[in-house]
Amino acid sequence: MEKLPKQPTTIEKLPREVISDILIRLPAKRIAQMRCVSKPWNSLLSQPSFIKSHLRRSIHKSDEILMVIYDRFCFDQHCMPITGCPSHSPHIEYPNFIKLPSTINFPPEYYVSTVIGQINGLICFVLWDSETLARSDPIIYIWNPSLNALKILPPYTITSPQLLGFLNVDYYIRFGYDANTDDYKVVKLTYELRHREWLQVEVYSMRKGSWSIINDRFPSSVNCFWFKNKHSNSMTGNDGRDGHLHWLCRDGDKTNVVVAFDLSTEIFSEISLPDLLAKFDNTDQRMVLGDLAGKLCLMLNIENGGIEVWVMNEYGVAESWVKHLEFSQFNGNMFPMGFTLTNQFLMQDNDKQLALYDQSAGKVKSLKVFNCYSFKIVRYVDSLVWIAPANN
Repeated sequence: MEKLPKQPTTIEKLPREVISDILIRLPAKRIAQMRCVSKPWNSLLSQPSFIKSHLRRSIHKSDEILMVIYDRFCFDQHCMPITGCPSHSPHIEYPNFIKLPSTINFPPEYYVSTVIGQINGLICFVLWDSETLARSDPIIYIWNPSLNALKILPPYTITSPQLLGFLNVDYYIRFGYDANTDDYKVVKLTYELRHREWLQVEVYSMRKGSWSIINDRFPSSVNCFWFKNKHSNSMTGNDGRDGHLHWLCRDGDKTNVVVAFDLSTEIFSEISLPDLLAKFDNTDQRMVLGDLAGKLCLMLNIENGGIEVWVMNEYGVAESWVKHLEFSQFNGNMFPMGFTLTNQFLMQDNDKQLALYDQSAGKVKSLKVFNCYSFKIVRYVDSLVWIAPANN
């Protein structure tokens, strides 16, 4: 009788690809712990290809969790909690869902916190001095809640004491991902209010771990942003994941225009809007930019409580804007807030109640979220992406 080959008795003896297929299904925090098992496991689980494969699985989960993070948030028992809302399953709150490292000491309580955006599981937020606001340098953090890891960004190249004669400034900060260099970047625009002048633009590279001043400047013809939504046009933080950042602006002729920033070339450009939207000007209505199925899009509320969605079919080509969708099956007015990664539409009613509209099902789901005027919504993505410079 032929003797059967001896089977492996431990997981370490399984083929490398089998081990990878098993471990990639675990949460990021557990995988990080598994790196301590052995040097081969640490090598496997630290590879960029494994980290990206794990990230793709997390992003494409059908039931995404939306994190509602209120402005002035902090992470102790005296602050308003962060709420988690599954987009498909019944509403669940996660009172202990998010925790920062206990060793982090934040500045005094008078600091105001604002979430800038979320890319691949990394959340960027800023602390502002509530007494002087933009007159002092905001403190910027990048945070991976999956790994309980937080990084404070180093001081800027240009700081307030160096802006002699330009003490009355406003900062506009955004967060994005450059796939060409596998780099996460923070872009800081500075606007001098007295002379109405855009100053030099600084970009932080997480791969390099430092700030740099770029050659290009924000278009001088642009003098304001829509509804002062300076930090994030999309409440769900989709902007910046395709290698471009976008601002919905108005120029000196009171014409609406999109200003784009290429995170790879670090160059600004302007994208025209359809004629119907270029002169759109109604303080009672709202218009937001976002990403819908990989395409730049605009959502705005119209008369009779309806919503319009416009999509740019060919990126950067103004003539390719088309009206993608119009829906109005609501009781009362609905205001657009943003887009989820599963192509649902996030809206808010007159009572500040949040709701998701599923285009394919034609249904609206109410999110039982505490009514609040100032908050950001980002998607929770389980992520192994580390927040240290590449050489670390």
